[in-house]
Amino acid sequence: MLKAAIEKIEAMSAPTIRTIEGHNFLVRKEGYEEIRPIVDIPVCIDLYSLDAVVKMIKTEAIPRYAGETLYINIPNHLRVDVFRQPRPEAHEIRPLLYTAEATDVPGWEPETKLAFERAAIALQTRFQDSEDRAYTLQLLSQITTGAKVTYNDIGVATTIVTQKGINLQQNATIKPLVKLRPYRTFQEVDQPEGLFLIRIDERGISFIEADGGMWKLKARETIKAYLEEHLAQEIEAGSVVVML
Repeated sequence: MLKAAIEKIEAMSAPTIRTIEGHNFLVRKEGYEEIRPIVDIPVCIDLYSLDAVVKMIKTEAIPRYAGETLYINIPNHLRVDVFRQPRPEAHEIRPLLYTAEATDVPGWEPETKLAFERAAIALQTRFQDSEDRAYTLQLLSQITTGAKVTYNDIGVATTIVTQKGINLQQNATIKPLVKLRPYRTFQEVDQPEGLFLIRIDERGISFIEADGGMWKLKARETIKAYLEEHLAQEIEAGSVVVML
């Protein structure tokens, strides 16, 4: 009888597996824990262009996940994420398939101050062409070639007087706000136009972002338009959804 009692106690204390509402639990005398299946999660691939995103979706993701919807999210002006819905029967977390980052973009700080000659070089190498870029380059040219420069900053606008030679003088009021397009997002799309306040003193020129960061939304909208154009058939078929 003692042997039978010991065997019964051992049997009662042995771990058991119970299924509750589709979930499996390992029950022991110390407590219980859920037995979660091992999920085969796809490895996210790092990409570095919008063209790569389009080609991976067309040649790999669409054939592999036929019948499923792929989602493209644009969280900021430098990143694109591609993911699909998790499969509940496999207890998946949301799988991220591809992520693209614009890593080779020169960028431009919200407030930048440069010497006149360096500013002229930056405008030609780190900005897309625009009407105000040409205006700003012409302004810098007038300043750097003048033998004498006098500044009169009245808060709203700055007036400069440049003297060339001995007797020739030019008096001009500087536009306080200019629209410029520095390279700040994927180079496959047009760079978003931003509004900049310019200030000049004897040491150089300052560019101060003056649009409250709205250029970032414009950049995301431009990326979205690019993807919608190059994935038009997949979007129409319901295989791809592009969102901001």
